[in-house]
Amino acid sequence: MLKNIAKKLLIYLSVSLSIILLLFIFKVSIMKGVGNYLISEDELQKSDVIFVLGGNSFERGNEAAKLFDDGFAPKIICLGGNITPVFKAIGKDYAESEIARINIIKNGNINKNHVELLKIGTSTKEESVAIANYCSEKKLERVIIVSSKFHTRRVRGVFEPLFEDLTTQLIIHGTPSLNYDEAEWWKYEQGLLMVNNEYIKLLYYWIKY
Repeated sequence: MLKNIAKKLLIYLSVSLSIILLLFIFKVSIMKGVGNYLISEDELQKSDVIFVLGGNSFERGNEAAKLFDDGFAPKIICLGGNITPVFKAIGKDYAESEIARINIIKNGNINKNHVELLKIGTSTKEESVAIANYCSEKKLERVIIVSSKFHTRRVRGVFEPLFEDLTTQLIIHGTPSLNYDEAEWWKYEQGLLMVNNEYIKLLYYWIKY
């Protein structure tokens, strides 16, 4: 009996060590795969509107301005109704959409008439509904949705069901982070936080919606 226990224990330890060794050898490939899964983008095409989702107004706003300059759309619409704690602390009530618009006009050197506000949405779901309604009302043919690269998988999962019955084509585009390299996200604190949060939110959205 003791021999059988010892044999089973030896097999268990061998398998465990083999798994640990394989994880160590292929850790970079595994980490890359974990990050790459969160990125789901489309090829850019000329569109009617560029929508900038709320959150990270600086990075997303700058990317939208670049797309505008490159001629991908004649108009930018900024979303987001959340007010960041920093602005609350100094008594300002600028919503994320307003911050993005200010940034685009100031740093992107774009005429204010080309940048509109849709001061709606405190979540990806709320923003998706607002954008779907806007596209339906305006009968838009194609639109670009700008968000962070690691946010694009969730954006696609939330937006596409709403657009199934619409004639509007979605182009989902991700903005590279200024705080970490998406290809080596695990080497940066901000990258670790972003990937961890996205997987938690993916699970939450899968359960809720």
